[in-house]
Amino acid sequence: MKLLALLICGAAGIYVLGDAVLAPTPAPEHPGYVDAVLASRVVIAAIRLAIVFAGGFVVLSVIGLVDQRRWLTKVGPVQVSEDVGAVDVGRERFVSDLAQARAVIGKLRQELSEADQLSETERG
Repeated sequence: MKLLALLICGAAGIYVLGDAVLAPTPAPEHPGYVDAVLASRVVIAAIRLAIVFAGGFVVLSVIGLVDQRRWLTKVGPVQVSEDVGAVDVGRERFVSDLAQARAVIGKLRQELSEADQLSETERG
């Protein structure tokens, strides 16, 4: 999956560079400072390449988080959930504790039943 994302990102980078170098750039009638800077094919190629690699970084980051069984919970200052594997371990511990508690409850019920029978035989 990661290799596929890298191949797609590489292909997009090659396309962006080719498009920036080979495609004609429109020229405004009254160029300003920004127009003069953006008139350079190298600058346009660098901007496009930066956008492609930023998008690739986001995609690869999400794939990495999913691979680690973690999920984005907040965008902005990025926050991820705790590792799902740790939740699974906690769940298994709770299931084990529940089984032990049920065994203790069964034993206590049996002792209570025996105590009730004993008290009835003493009364009767």
